Amino acid sequence: MVVWLIILVVLTVYLLLIMRANSLFIRMKLYQPVQYVNSPVSIIIPARNEEENIGRCLDGLLAQEYPAGLMEIIVVDDLSDDRTVEIVKSYEDERIRLISISADEKYGKKSAVAKGIRSAQHEIIVTTDADCSYNKTWLATLVACKEDRQAAMVAAPVVFRKENSFLEIFQSLDFISLQGITAVAVSNKLFNMCNGANLLYTKSAFEKVNGFEGIDQIASGDDMLLMEKIENVFPGQVTYCYAHAAIVETNAAASWKAFFQQRIRWASKAKNYSSMLIKATLLLVFSVNLVPVLLLLFGLFNSIYFKYYLIFLLIKALGELPFMLHASMFFGKQRLIAWFIPSQIFHTIYTVIAAFFGMITQYEWKGRMVK
Repeated sequence: MVVWLIILVVLTVYLLLIMRANSLFIRMKLYQPVQYVNSPVSIIIPARNEEENIGRCLDGLLAQEYPAGLMEIIVVDDLSDDRTVEIVKSYEDERIRLISISADEKYGKKSAVAKGIRSAQHEIIVTTDADCSYNKTWLATLVACKEDRQAAMVAAPVVFRKENSFLEIFQSLDFISLQGITAVAVSNKLFNMCNGANLLYTKSAFEKVNGFEGIDQIASGDDMLLMEKIENVFPGQVTYCYAHAAIVETNAAASWKAFFQQRIRWASKAKNYSSMLIKATLLLVFSVNLVPVLLLLFGLFNSIYFKYYLIFLLIKALGELPFMLHASMFFGKQRLIAWFIPSQIFHTIYTVIAAFFGMITQYEWKGRMVK
């Protein structure tokens, strides 16, 4: 009886949290610049083995409706062993600079971003990934948001670009939920979330918090852990750019193995968050996904637990559905909602597995085993 009471409390608290998130989300107003501000910007792209993507990324950045003389694009090659460097060098545009991490330097995404920032000529830093594509006013919208709000850091939305398989649909739905929570959390100053594929901050803020010092031993966390550091030193100066023009598109993982490796990498930084609120939220999310997994396992020994499993899963999914619908509408992905409830079977299992292995094991990233 006590166990069932605990389960009921966990589910109730979770559903109330989701209802609150949905209420906050639908009250958010789209950001529209009063006027575009032409401030000098340095765009940092850490790249490792991105021969299939880097050309599209650079084409999208060069097509930005932004003064050419106020934009520099710094590609930081992280010891690629494919044609990434060759492709970047083929661009004869003075806005593009290529720098490389040498064999005797510390490698990894944080090292690449930090080296790019040290080389940057401008105060405004924008980080993105080599597999991203952009709206033509993406950069102008981010910069205007930063200037309008006098922000030290601006988080912005990211979405997967296509869904041609169940794997891609599943990832897209999962990512939409994360991005929706990010929008609500940052916009309402609840806790810090962001994605390094679409992030703006000032060089002075980065230097003031000593960059990645103190978190550089963690392979992941070039975005959220840095965001925590900046928020601590510049309270109230972290914001979210809730605008369609600010959305960046990126690739979903190409295989189930790559997907799990990615999510384990994301989960691995959770223990390093300083915010008790985000830790409590993550624990609640883990718990509400653990319950159906346990019920499913118990169902192997007693079929009555399959009934409890289906009831719990259905209540959880129906509680999440309004929030998912509103978040998917912002990203223009509402056609995927038909897959939301069926995907819950896989979602609960993957969440528990990723969280567990993120705490105890290494993961593979760009052909490297890291922790």
